[in-house]
Amino acid sequence: MVVSDANPALESSADPPVRIDLGEGEELVLSLKPHWIYILIDRPLVLVFAILAAGFGTQLLEGLAQVAVLLIPVAWLLWQLIERASRTYVLTDRRVVMIAGVLRQAVVDVPLANVRQITVIRSIPERVLGLGTVAFATAGTGGQDVIWRVLERPIDTLRTARDTLDRAGARP
Repeated sequence: MVVSDANPALESSADPPVRIDLGEGEELVLSLKPHWIYILIDRPLVLVFAILAAGFGTQLLEGLAQVAVLLIPVAWLLWQLIERASRTYVLTDRRVVMIAGVLRQAVVDVPLANVRQITVIRSIPERVLGLGTVAFATAGTGGQDVIWRVLERPIDTLRTARDTLDRAGARP
């Protein structure tokens, strides 16, 4: 991700690049990616299944089929790495943004004035590792619109978001 001085914009390394043009006087507060452990704890049951399939497959199959089955967990881990790389979370002094997706990219851009609630969600593995998910809900929706998954220091991120909302006059 690059912040350009000549044309203030954020660029994702995804193809094609996603540009988040900063408005006149808009300032970047946070630009985050999920913690690297995201690749393991995002979908742990899939990882367990892939490892079990590889383990049982190597005992039941021979030769090239064994190699193919062993590639299942490797392929899954590579996919998770690509998925993690596709995720970018941005907070400016005017809005909160989430960019995510490999095959189908989603860009959610919400003005701070519309944010009504910020939630920190921490699963057991996240709590043990000091990680968490920060979710932003807007007026008129039944859930969170912007979800920043598996972040380091989620409480610090929450405080920064609240301070930014306070300065913008839009605190939930």
